[in-house]
Amino acid sequence: MAVIPKGFLLGGARCGLKNRRNDIGLLVCDGLASGSGVFTTNTVRAACVDYTRAVIADGRLRALVVNSGNANCCTGEQGERDTARMAELAADAIGCRPEEVAVASTGIIGHLLDMARVERGIAAAGQALGGDPKPFMDAILTTDLVEKSARAETGGGVVYGVAKGSGMIAPNMATMLAFVMTDFAVDPDLLGNVWRRVSGATFNRLTVDGDTSTNDMALVFASGASGVRPAESDLEAALTEVCLDLTRQIARDGEGATKLVEVVVTGSADPLRIARTIAESPLVKTAMFGCDPNWGRILMAAGRSGVLFDPQTAILSLRASGEDHTLFEGGSPAGFDAKRVSTALKSDHVVIDLRLGEGETATIYTCDFGYGYVRINAEYHT
Repeated sequence: MAVIPKGFLLGGARCGLKNRRNDIGLLVCDGLASGSGVFTTNTVRAACVDYTRAVIADGRLRALVVNSGNANCCTGEQGERDTARMAELAADAIGCRPEEVAVASTGIIGHLLDMARVERGIAAAGQALGGDPKPFMDAILTTDLVEKSARAETGGGVVYGVAKGSGMIAPNMATMLAFVMTDFAVDPDLLGNVWRRVSGATFNRLTVDGDTSTNDMALVFASGASGVRPAESDLEAALTEVCLDLTRQIARDGEGATKLVEVVVTGSADPLRIARTIAESPLVKTAMFGCDPNWGRILMAAGRSGVLFDPQTAILSLRASGEDHTLFEGGSPAGFDAKRVSTALKSDHVVIDLRLGEGETATIYTCDFGYGYVRINAEYHT
């Protein structure tokens, strides 16, 4: 059984933008695909963001070329020309128009691309196109420790996605690179509407460190090669399944992280805002790293979110290692075994559950902060 959906080929090559691993990737559709994207909201953004937004404005695209090791951001007019040149090189390699090629970049900010290397890399990736997604996945990684992919098969169609992201991750669009393919037949307008909802419910619920990158984008391609035209709800469910899986993988692979942390808040006028504030609190995240059931830090973060709630009605629990421990209830600490909770928190998956009354539930996916995060980011440029 093929891993990737029908109508797509992937390729990757190493041109030397990074010290190791592939650093140029190509994603190619047999013909024009329906496409949509969501992009960083950062005012400081790379040339590839504006370029790709323009490419998919009509809901159609044929291919994607991506490089890692260099963000090509804050590089002026030369950076814009280099982005356009990447599209031209990819178009030449696969036989299409540059206007049909999206461009993505990731890596260090403020350095011009070595276009001689990029040119060789795109040509090599074009020669290496095939059904194996691994060379492409390898080509998009930076500080990631692991490759990230997810697949769903339903109703005669396949959805497959890959992503990169480990640091500079915050829920403000997609905050990483994600590329999702499906062989469903989907009209561009419908795909765009569904993609924005799916991204909002998955990638926008992700944070590692609260920083929104300059290069973030999440693109979806629909080749139509299966001949299956799904119901909107079925399409949305399949895309959500894949993107939520990728979201959790990125959180678990956060720079220096040892565990995935899900923050679940129920009730109040804005549970999402409260959950995000808790998830981005350095004090909460370091407590999770230290396996410290410090419930005061969690309530503190919730209380500074700007959303009103009554602490007297709050119930705070931690779920980990198959155990559920209530730490705070009725305005006072609950009776719990701190040593046992600390042991449970050694799990690689922890759920912080804060209930503030009746109402909607919101979840944010994050990770702990460990020594590795400081080391990686302190030494990233030097």
